Order: sequence, then structure tokens, then C-alpha cells
Amino acid sequence: MDRHIKNGMISMGVWILFLVVLFGSFMTFTDSPFSDLLDEETGGLISGAFFLAWALIWFAIGKHYSRDYELKKQAFIEKYKGFDENVTGIMFKKAYFSDIARMLSRVFFIAVPFYVAANVKDTVTLRNCIYIGILMIISIALYGYYKKNGTKEIFNN
Repeated sequence: MDRHIKNGMISMGVWILFLVVLFGSFMTFTDSPFSDLLDEETGGLISGAFFLAWALIWFAIGKHYSRDYELKKQAFIEKYKGFDENVTGIMFKKAYFSDIARMLSRVFFIAVPFYVAANVKDTVTLRNCIYIGILMIISIALYGYYKKNGTKEIFNN
């Protein structure tokens, strides 16, 4: 089997496992039956289609990022041919994942005002403050990882 397809399957499997744990714990804590998760209008057809669609989306994401990783790794190695290949591989991993961390940092930072707009009604509750704080801490931590492991930092050391 192609490695990119295998990585897509792993990505899809992690997504499905996440959903099983999330909804399983929700049903356990609230003592809700499984039928509460299914739409009543179509007998679960829309819920099943939604589940399948997101599973396929995560398969495509995993497959795409696997190909993207390989292509960028080859370009990075070609760009820095003078370095040892093991060192270049380590530098590439740091640079690649720092770019992803930068993107995720922006996503979590932008999520804060959207969370406030959607969920904070009249007064700010402790729960709202906790959620906003978690989003901000994750954003700051990811940005710190990006600054520490970015390509410019790697070659300046």
C-alpha cells in the first residue's frame, strides 16, 4: 500500500477514535442513548453521511500532508546539500512543524473573538474565562514553538 494512503488511513482512524471517545464519554456522562446522536427526520441518514464525509475529509488531509511533507523535505534537502543529511532531516522537521505551529497559533488566536461573539451573552462567566484562557495559552505556546524552531532560528544558531 502506498505510504500516503496509509497516512491518510491513520489520520482518518485518529479522527474516528476521537469521535468515539468524545461521543462515548458524552453519552456516558449524560446517560443519553445512542439514538440521541442520530437525526430523527431521516432515521440517521444525514448523521451517517456527515460522519462519513468528515472521515473522508480527514483521509484526504492525511494523504495531502503526507505528500506535502515528502515534497518539501526533498526540496529542503536539495536547498541545503552541503549539510549532513541527518542534520538536514532534523532541521527540516523543526522547520516544517514550526510552520504548522504558526498556522495553528493563528487559528487559536482568531478563535478567541469568535468564541466571545458566539458564547458570551450578558456577563462573562468563569467557564468563559477558562475557555478563552485555554485558547490563548495554546496560541501562545504554538507561537513560541514556531519562533524557537523556525528556519531562520535554525540557521542562525
